[in-house]
Amino acid sequence: MGDSNIQNEQALLANTTVFVIDDDKQTAETLRRELTQVGANVVVADSAEAALALYRLTPPDVIISEMHLGSSDGYAFIRAIREYNKEYRGFTPAIALTEIAHEHPRDEERAMAAGFDAYIHRPFNPAEVVDTITRLLRKPRDHGGFRIRQ
Repeated sequence: MGDSNIQNEQALLANTTVFVIDDDKQTAETLRRELTQVGANVVVADSAEAALALYRLTPPDVIISEMHLGSSDGYAFIRAIREYNKEYRGFTPAIALTEIAHEHPRDEERAMAAGFDAYIHRPFNPAEVVDTITRLLRKPRDHGGFRIRQ
């Protein structure tokens, strides 16, 4: 990635709030560190319940959520967010994060159907996450009131 791309991403992500929902502390810390380096404000939650409570207080600009979260899952979480978006006429782009594709081959299809706007497999490259966020932030908001489709 060239210096001008990094500067463009940093300008776009400056003061952008990203919620990272993952019960794996190492992954959450990696995302927090990488996104902070490009100027984002990062809020980490280790459960869908905690993230939903935070979302209702202060919606972020972007969500990155693990799909398989201990006692709950990312599917129910994003459905709750999309219902909230409909009610309050808001919208927050969301990225699904999950295990290697062959371990859960239908995850991507299920994630998109549930309301996610992008999907990233583990192991992931942090630059891929940043690129996906910036692409979603730049995408026109022609989403029928609450949803973007890739």
